[in-house]
Amino acid sequence: MKKILTFLTIASFSITAVAQDYKDMIAEGTYTVAEIVSAAESHFENAGTGRGTGYKSYRRWLYNAERNMDATGKLKSPEYFQEELENYIASQNANQNQLARTTVGIWEEMGPTSWNATSGWNPGVGRVTSIAVDPSSVTTIIVGAETGGIWRSTDGGQNWTVLTDNLSNIDVYALAIDPKNPTHYYWGSTGGTIFRSTDSGATWNFYSDIGNGNVNKILIDPTPSSTKMYCTAQGGGFHKSTNDGLNWTQVFGGSAYDVEFKPGDTNIVFASGSSLYRSGDGGGTFTEIPTVATTGPKMIGVSAADASVVYVLESGGGAFSNLYKSSNSGISFSTLNHSGKNYFGYSSDPNDVNDAGVGQAPRDMDIAINPSNIDEVHIAGVNTWRSTNGGISFSISSQWTVGGAQFANIGYCHADVDILEFIGNATDGYKLYAGTDGGCFVANDTGNLNSNYYTDLTTGIGIRQFYKIGISQTDPVVVTGGAQDNGSSVMDVNGNWTDWLGADGMESFIDKNNSQIMYGTSQFGTFYKTLNGGANLVGISQPDGKGGQNNWNWIVPFEQDPIDADVIYAAFDEVYKSTDGGGTWNSISPNYGLDIDHLKISPANNDNMYIAINDTFYRTTDGGSIWLESTNLDLGFTGSITDIAVHPTDPSKVAVSSSGFGSQKVFLSTDNGVSWNALGTGLPNFVALAVEFQDNDDNGVYVGMNYGVYYIDDTTSNTWVPFNNGLPNVRISELEINAADNKIYAGTYGRGLWRSEVFDATLSVAEFELESFKVYPNPAKNNVTLSWDKNEPVSVRIYDALGKLMYFTKNKNISEPTSIDVSNYASGLYFVKVNNANGFVTKKLVID
Repeated sequence: MKKILTFLTIASFSITAVAQDYKDMIAEGTYTVAEIVSAAESHFENAGTGRGTGYKSYRRWLYNAERNMDATGKLKSPEYFQEELENYIASQNANQNQLARTTVGIWEEMGPTSWNATSGWNPGVGRVTSIAVDPSSVTTIIVGAETGGIWRSTDGGQNWTVLTDNLSNIDVYALAIDPKNPTHYYWGSTGGTIFRSTDSGATWNFYSDIGNGNVNKILIDPTPSSTKMYCTAQGGGFHKSTNDGLNWTQVFGGSAYDVEFKPGDTNIVFASGSSLYRSGDGGGTFTEIPTVATTGPKMIGVSAADASVVYVLESGGGAFSNLYKSSNSGISFSTLNHSGKNYFGYSSDPNDVNDAGVGQAPRDMDIAINPSNIDEVHIAGVNTWRSTNGGISFSISSQWTVGGAQFANIGYCHADVDILEFIGNATDGYKLYAGTDGGCFVANDTGNLNSNYYTDLTTGIGIRQFYKIGISQTDPVVVTGGAQDNGSSVMDVNGNWTDWLGADGMESFIDKNNSQIMYGTSQFGTFYKTLNGGANLVGISQPDGKGGQNNWNWIVPFEQDPIDADVIYAAFDEVYKSTDGGGTWNSISPNYGLDIDHLKISPANNDNMYIAINDTFYRTTDGGSIWLESTNLDLGFTGSITDIAVHPTDPSKVAVSSSGFGSQKVFLSTDNGVSWNALGTGLPNFVALAVEFQDNDDNGVYVGMNYGVYYIDDTTSNTWVPFNNGLPNVRISELEINAADNKIYAGTYGRGLWRSEVFDATLSVAEFELESFKVYPNPAKNNVTLSWDKNEPVSVRIYDALGKLMYFTKNKNISEPTSIDVSNYASGLYFVKVNNANGFVTKKLVID
């Protein structure tokens, strides 16, 4: 039980807030975390917390929300992070003391960018929430990842390039390509925000704001002279624009889910929330359709094969509710008979009584109609289903487990389908694309159902949402990590990844003596073990029968003793110790009555252990006989401890990172946690999520934040320095150092695993060889030229004086002078930043 839940017993919230759908409240972005928790707990008291109720998704949200809320108890908007990142960049540029720096990290992406299941049962790469295709070139596709940004393919999904790594926000829920101008991309994010690119995704800018909600669909009128656009948002309503999306007017509030044109006639527009609406005057007015009268979330299906036919898919309580069909362009609908069936659950049998009422709609829910066959209807929830008779009956077309799909001779498509869309044209044919919690899948021939029905197109996209990682202390290194929706995976000594656990992967670690032995957990603390690198699983007991039940922490602390490999620890509401690798357990702490959030054991003295519950820190120096609470650690009212690190050679030296947006983010103790001091200054005002010591002679410490990794030691004048060269602007979940290969590893929540050489203050500017980088003319007016005397790819960024990114390109060779058009830049001071694998150089540029 978390502190925020206990707080609810004394908090007083409005009846309106409690009664409102907690999912809409989350998307709306105007409620405190405590208010949302109150509404959610009320909902799940009636709905239950079992499989398919949506409770797991809620607890996932709560885990992240508690780590990221501000002093008011709310979550920051995308605009806040954009402004804060720009302010930090502007400050760094203005105070640049030397032209070049090499001690800023040399990060490289380690994957995974594909999946290969061993004992894992639901493998995938990462969550894809949106898909858009260039209507002038159907092989040009962009996809959006929940926290991994936007990716582009120009060859139908064979190769991918990321477009958004340098932005302050890489949370993507909707994408659209303007059919009138295919170089214009639109991206819907959280907080009602919409971003736009006018150069095919090379650069992006905040464009407009509908108010609130997760923008989940953007629809652009393809009529050549039209400037109309429409968008839907969960918790934000349905909106229309008459000036290409720059300004918006709300048509109806609450949650909106889908919007479609009548094929061939953009004067007829259909929109859905909990009701269905129709416009016959080009979006001027909308009328509710009374024959689709129940109040569940709805998705709309249309097809050019017969423009007069409209399908409406509806959910109720997360499960399948109804399928409606109109044959008169949506003026009236009839209900197709699917009584007693549930197509949104886990089972391949829609009549399975154990699966009745199960589903996660509208998060996992969509419908798509074949553009060349009006009777071919596809719907999705956890799995996908196909009808060949106009929605009268359905057969399953994919299963969410690899084994289940093989057994049924149907396609494997990762669980939880967010989006179904036919892409193609009448000449080349149409393919069915599915955006899922495991990636982007395609059915190339929807009429031929077999075991190869779906093909995964996500290979090459690095969007894994790691919660935790564990690394071996060997060279070459072995890494295992647990991730949202895609289980636990392991990277072997050759850099190849395999999937060895399913469900949501959480804490995992590699045996200190044998890298073929690994331990892992899924959500709420169910423990697993492998003795052969993940090829097979063996049993491991649960202490006092705990674990797996959803009343425990989303991520349960699980650690190996750093000295004795047979000893492992787990923390629920008390700390448990096993001396036989998980065969038996004994409690070594009091029962605190609250879930323990973090547990660390000193690598230098395993009698020294540290735990954290919310904002409270406890220590033992005798192996668990006596635990003492620290009374001197003050994180602030809203703060909580987000991570603990213990120094590799000094068991009394411990650091913690903290949530909240206060002036101090990392705290250091040199006396086992008895007393504390804030560590350093100069961090951006983001949340500190991970902390790690470097075993050097300078007392080095790293912190991972919402954006980036930062470093401090005795040589940095008590100031945190950015350690981000090559690293995307992504949430850092965990940091670990491998002393054998002298590298630091970062598990990120949205961009997979990354690694860098550790901080090395001995590298000199002369070794960097970027002083010969030239910017001319300076001042410039219409064009500026960049050149460097090395034949080596670099990244180029131009920032204005306020830190706004004006230009970005990567893998650019400027050994031949390269000209950049700056004619549309306002007069003033700018900064040109160029970096290669070894570091960066920043130079001032004046525009006349």
